[in-house]
Amino acid sequence: MAKSLSRFYIRKQDEKNEMATLFFRVQNKKHKIDTLFSSQIRIDVAEWKNAVSSSENWIRHQRLNFSLHDTLNKIEIAVKTEVEGMVFNKEHVESQILAIANPKKAEAKLKVQREEEEKRLEDIRLKEEQERLIKAGIEAERVKIWNFLSQFCTDIKSGKRLNGNDRYSAGTVKAWHSFMRLYGNFDKKHQYTWEMVNREFVTKFLNYMEKQHYMVTAQNKYLVTLRALVGYAYTDGIHNNDRATQCFSKKKIEEKDKAAEIYLTSAELQALYEMPLTGLQDQVRDIFLVGCYTCQRVSDYNNISPESFTTTAKGTPIIRLVQQKTRTEVKIPIMNPNLQMICEKYNYNLPSVVDVILNRYIKEILKDLSVRVPSLAKQVPTKLTMKQKKQEEEGRLVVERNGKGEVMMPRYNCVTTHTARRSGITNMYLSHKYTILQMMHVSGHKTQKTFMDYIKLSSDEIADEIGAIANGAKADVF
Repeated sequence: MAKSLSRFYIRKQDEKNEMATLFFRVQNKKHKIDTLFSSQIRIDVAEWKNAVSSSENWIRHQRLNFSLHDTLNKIEIAVKTEVEGMVFNKEHVESQILAIANPKKAEAKLKVQREEEEKRLEDIRLKEEQERLIKAGIEAERVKIWNFLSQFCTDIKSGKRLNGNDRYSAGTVKAWHSFMRLYGNFDKKHQYTWEMVNREFVTKFLNYMEKQHYMVTAQNKYLVTLRALVGYAYTDGIHNNDRATQCFSKKKIEEKDKAAEIYLTSAELQALYEMPLTGLQDQVRDIFLVGCYTCQRVSDYNNISPESFTTTAKGTPIIRLVQQKTRTEVKIPIMNPNLQMICEKYNYNLPSVVDVILNRYIKEILKDLSVRVPSLAKQVPTKLTMKQKKQEEEGRLVVERNGKGEVMMPRYNCVTTHTARRSGITNMYLSHKYTILQMMHVSGHKTQKTFMDYIKLSSDEIADEIGAIANGAKADVF
């Protein structure tokens, strides 16, 4: 009955909640459209169910909630116009819906986009100007660190500069461009030259990152990147400061300096696997689980192709990969029946989802799942990213803190694409079925120390494990 009265409905997983967002499905054969849209409008679940229970209730609800139904009608008209047009753009439709449902939020989003576009254009202008100077062969510009860095990032992206005999992976290119943005803000006037690289210069760089609230782990990562840049420029004959690379020392990292590094238990992964989802959410969940069941990085598990599936000489089904980051070849036995089912679901042609979308959607999915799996909502101490700190300062993010002043967040909010690799390795370890060497063969780690860093067990969990082993408890199947 609800469908005959309104195109808008409450998703099944939200029906037990007090408040929920209205959704509606758009289907059109002309544009081959079959997608789900959020109306951006939250309503009282019980009230809505009662409204769509009969025509009389529906008419009464329209009369008493004129503004709501006026907004819903405007959304329907706007979407219908888009669907019947020459071209259908989902992102444009979502923007129109937001503009109708929440004009203030839409304007704020548009303002951010304009600012980002202005910054992008300014970055392009600066980059083009620096490239012009470099190509002109001005020696005064040649000795500046920024010029080499800018050209380096351009060359690894285009393939002009190789990593050995191979092109730099997309993830590595992205990491270098992130470093370039950081360094560009540190050296805004592009005044630093290779001869200025000494301990004082390194200290200034560290102090800048600290003032910008970079976590110690991030500071060390970018320090290593800067040292690598100095080395590349030296090898290329750009400078002869042979003592420069000796000025870099990483900071000691303590647990309090890290963001929460959680893993999802096998029970949580099973609940996620069984969660009813559709559309992009369904794909995001499946790809994330592939990462959990293969113990790979997002750059690898998000790009598994049909050619990756093969068998050993004895017929064991495996996924063969050459890891993008390290160029290490790994052969991963398809050990989990859920992984087998996901592969068959897509006929071994797994979808690929941009990691930014993966990061955002998996948090939303696990938040919904936490209603049925309370452990996902458990609060854990963590550190805010720079983006989160800025959002808190601007009042766009409300952060809870405990008595010690530590930031507390639900576990589902601490999940990232890399949680998949961490979860897979930790759960494989907890099965007590495999040797460290066998597990490293799957994960692709070269050293046991680095491998063990991925096993994220609390002191209580370690004690429970020792107790289980001592009592002969049977381990769960990975």
